[in-house]
Amino acid sequence: MSSNSKQSGEFAFIAALANKAATTPEALGLGEDGAVLWIGDGRKLVLVADMLQAGVHTMKDASAGQIASKALRANLSDLAAMGAEPAFYLSTICWSGAPAELEMQILSEALVKDQEKFGISLIGGDTICGQGPMAISITALGWVSGPLLRRIGAQIGDDVWVSGTIGDGWLGLGVAKGEISSLNSGDTEYLKERYEYPEPRLALGARLASVAHCALDISDGLIADATHLAGGGDCCLCLDVERIPMSAAAHHWLREQKNQAQAREALMAGGDDYELLFTAAADQRVQIAMLSKETGLELTRIGCVQKGQGVMLGKADGTLHLAGNSGFTHF
Repeated sequence: MSSNSKQSGEFAFIAALANKAATTPEALGLGEDGAVLWIGDGRKLVLVADMLQAGVHTMKDASAGQIASKALRANLSDLAAMGAEPAFYLSTICWSGAPAELEMQILSEALVKDQEKFGISLIGGDTICGQGPMAISITALGWVSGPLLRRIGAQIGDDVWVSGTIGDGWLGLGVAKGEISSLNSGDTEYLKERYEYPEPRLALGARLASVAHCALDISDGLIADATHLAGGGDCCLCLDVERIPMSAAAHHWLREQKNQAQAREALMAGGDDYELLFTAAADQRVQIAMLSKETGLELTRIGCVQKGQGVMLGKADGTLHLAGNSGFTHF
C-alpha cells in the first residue's frame, strides 16, 4: 500500500482510509509495504497482504497453481522490501465456482513447492466459492531482528539503486496476451516466466537495512514506485534512463521500436518486476558492490536524490524531464 500518489483513485482512497482507520503505530499509516508489530525482545514481526485475481494480475486462463504461486511470491516480495525473513502465511481462496479435484491438487502442489523454496509455512486461511474470476489473498508474516526497511528516509545526495532488470514483467504480459510475437522463442519464454513467476529478492532485502536509507519493491512500475520513495523523503528522484538495467530479451524488443525514448519509458512504467528499488549514501557503493557479489544479484546505480518532488528522467546530454507515465493503478 501507499498513500503518496494521486489525489483521486486507488491511492487517495488508501490515504483517506489511513486517516480514518489506521490510527495505531503498527499500521505505519498504510504507507509501507506492510505493518509491523514490535515483539519486545528486539524482534519485529512484519505483516503484509496482497490479493491477486485471474484476469487482473494473471491471464484469465491461468491455472490455479500459477495464480497461487504469484500471489505468494508477491507477498514475499513485500517482505523482502522491508528486510523481513519469511516465516508464515495465511491463504484465502475464492474459487470461480466449485473447483475440480485436479484444480485443488494443482494449487496445493504449487504452494507446497514455493513453501519449500522460500522457507515459509501455511498456518491458516479460508476457502470459498464465488461467482467471479478466481481470486487469492495471501497474508504473509516475517521476522526482522535488525533495522527495519521503510519507504521513508531518502536523503538529498543519495544514490538510487535497483536490483535485477526492469521491464521484463510488462513485456511478459505482452507476450502472454499475444501482443509481442516477433521475439525468438527463448526470449518469449523467459519474459513470460518473469511475468508469471516473479522472484522475490529475499536475500537482498534481509541485508539491505545495513546500507540503504529506504526501499520498496517494484510492482506498479519503476516510475510509480520511485514516486513513492520521493514522496516518503519529500525529495526528487532523478533517474538516468540509459542506466536502467534491461535483460537481453528486453534489449531485443527495444531494438525493434521506432521511438526508443518512448519505449524505454514504457519499460520503466510497466509493472510486475518485483525488483527492489532503494537509496543509499554515496559512501556505501563499495558495500553495495559486495552485497551484489554475495547475493549473486545485479545491483545498478540508476540515479540520485535531489531537492524537489516526484521523479525526473535524465538523458546523456544532461537534460531532464518530468516522468510522464505514472504506472499501474487499479482505479
